[in-house]
Amino acid sequence: MPHTCPQKLVVIGGTVETARRASVSAWNGFVDSFFLTAHFSQEDYPYDWLMHWLSKQPAWGRSREFEITTRTVSRNGLTQSTTGDLEEEEEVDDDDDSLVHGRRKRKISFMPSLDTTHTIYYRGHWLRITRTKRYPDYGHGSSLKISVVARNNDILKKLVLEAKREYEKDAEHRVHIFMADTTYGCWRWNGARQKRPMSSIVLQPGVKDMLLADCKDFLCSEEWYAERGIPFRRGYLLHGVPGSGKTSLIHSLAGELGLDIYVVSLSSKGMSDNTLTTLMGHVPSRCILLLEDLDAAFTRSVSRDSSSTGAPTVPTSSTTPTPETNDGSTLSLSGLLNSLDGVAAAEGRLLFATTNHIERLDPALSRPGRMDVWVNFTHATKWQAEGIFKCFFPHKPQGGVPAPSATASSDEKVDASQKNLPLPKRKAPGHAIPVLDEAEISELAKRFADAIPENELSVAALQGYLLKNKVRPRECVEEVDEWVIQERETREKLKKEKAEVSPRYATYA
Repeated sequence: MPHTCPQKLVVIGGTVETARRASVSAWNGFVDSFFLTAHFSQEDYPYDWLMHWLSKQPAWGRSREFEITTRTVSRNGLTQSTTGDLEEEEEVDDDDDSLVHGRRKRKISFMPSLDTTHTIYYRGHWLRITRTKRYPDYGHGSSLKISVVARNNDILKKLVLEAKREYEKDAEHRVHIFMADTTYGCWRWNGARQKRPMSSIVLQPGVKDMLLADCKDFLCSEEWYAERGIPFRRGYLLHGVPGSGKTSLIHSLAGELGLDIYVVSLSSKGMSDNTLTTLMGHVPSRCILLLEDLDAAFTRSVSRDSSSTGAPTVPTSSTTPTPETNDGSTLSLSGLLNSLDGVAAAEGRLLFATTNHIERLDPALSRPGRMDVWVNFTHATKWQAEGIFKCFFPHKPQGGVPAPSATASSDEKVDASQKNLPLPKRKAPGHAIPVLDEAEISELAKRFADAIPENELSVAALQGYLLKNKVRPRECVEEVDEWVIQERETREKLKKEKAEVSPRYATYA
């Protein structure tokens, strides 16, 4: 009798544990049979699509457990605001881009916490969503898990496609920039920039149209290349003086073609043949691959002026390695060539390379097949100066309403690149730009161009001067002669200082 109670407890405990295990097994079997689970990693695009879609769902903003943060800009460059965001009452009607003492107003955002399961109703199904950190110790690497009760994955396919469409619709006005990470041999998202209209790029007549037409023709000729056994690659070499608009043109082309930009700095620390080959192999098929300052790929600290020979501008020693020369970079010319058009090289991408000194490039690097189209960028011409002036200052069309672009009037054909640009959302600036009629703007632009010496000043210098006078079109033209004299004096002064410094380095060497 004394042992009856413990025996009963053992039997009851065993029965309960058996029932628990049976129920857990049955539940797992039910989950495996009816629950579908999809995993999304932050390193891939679908994660961005889903996070952007979730930020618009009311249930996502009404989470019972959340984080309070002001960091609402996501990896895709789009502001992810939820229905739970907090704004001060007096700021509700203010513009989103309004400034307070030079800084933008910060919104307080309520984001669902990590490692918490949230439930959202979507098309007749309840979705269980969990956001976690894949690498908690490093503070990055989030992942998303979505589970749903369904017999097939059609509902998840519809969800991903809908999220993709909404994301692309909201991101169509941006160009995404990716930078090469030589430490891990991968691409890191570096930001999203607003598209730049082609009309804002002022080059010699026909250059923009030629490049744009060539890029479009290449992107739709994949079958033509395959039928003839030609690698589906196209290279463009932009060479010329610094500050002439090479990078700006690439940015504008990326926006016009709807492509992302992948940037590689060949002179960066740790760049090697294997690293570059790995990076090139992971480039998407439809993108712009940018190699900046190609002439500095195998040198360190070279100057960018026309008199430089490509040698380092600081004294070096052949016996004592310095941190600058011993940075782990072992990139060779053969490795660069193999990464561009070797067996493992990516296809379908537009390769753009920029250089200030084309004479330093090895002929094997600039030959057709690797660099198919060459474009020379010079200092600003009078024709460019007139076009840049018109870009900066709008004019009134015949109807009396300010034109949306200074380069197109109501009677002219509007640039097609303007169609992909977002409408301005900012309020009118406090400093109003005087809007002159078309005849006066044309006259001022002509006078401005006549005052600019041919092929002497860079496009960047002209833009800098116009930026300082962005609300003074008439004064800008009246003072341009004095500015040109100052620019010449400054350049002469810099040349003399450099000439005095160069013999000292030669003595130390």
